Amino acid sequence: MKAIQITICSMSKHLFVFLISFGLIAALPILASAQEVREEQEVKEEEEDPWADVEFPFEDEKLLAFFDANQDISAQQRETNENIAEKLGEYKLTMERFQQIGRAAQMGALQGGAFSAEEIEAFNEVAPQITALQRNMQGLIQLIVEDHELDMQIYREILTEFRQNELLQQYVTHLARERAIEQIREERRREAEKKAEEEQKGQGGGDQ
Repeated sequence: MKAIQITICSMSKHLFVFLISFGLIAALPILASAQEVREEQEVKEEEEDPWADVEFPFEDEKLLAFFDANQDISAQQRETNENIAEKLGEYKLTMERFQQIGRAAQMGALQGGAFSAEEIEAFNEVAPQITALQRNMQGLIQLIVEDHELDMQIYREILTEFRQNELLQQYVTHLARERAIEQIREERRREAEKKAEEEQKGQGGGDQ
């Protein structure tokens, strides 16, 4: 039992990156569905821009890149969470129990019989695997951020402000919604042009 405790404590500094890393990703408000966007587009005429007098320390382009990056990061995070849960299940541990043992190990409070020898042994065996999954996730986050033409510094700056500023959250959602509406308009414009070209070709063929 003593040897097991020492093993846990010696690895705790590297292990518990995962305990805080999940807090890196802010939950973005859910973007309206395509149907909702279409309904919003067709509801009424353009109104005065409520954001005209509001300023933020980030360019709209950067905020949209941040939004897109977080969409991809969230999807990858869900996959990582599923892999972690599956791996813990193989050792008959839940995430909650795993974290409880980890916190106790960090505080040197494994004594007292709160955890069985089997649980501690399972923790020791699975912990390096969970750490590897989390390190891989951290690497993917950086790749995703860079893929959206942001660097980690500006991403973290936006993320910090985003998590504290409800108005910024609303504005980012507004930007994403407006972009989606514009994309739908552009798609319809192309469809109309294509249809007009086809009709013109058909009339030309008929004249011959």
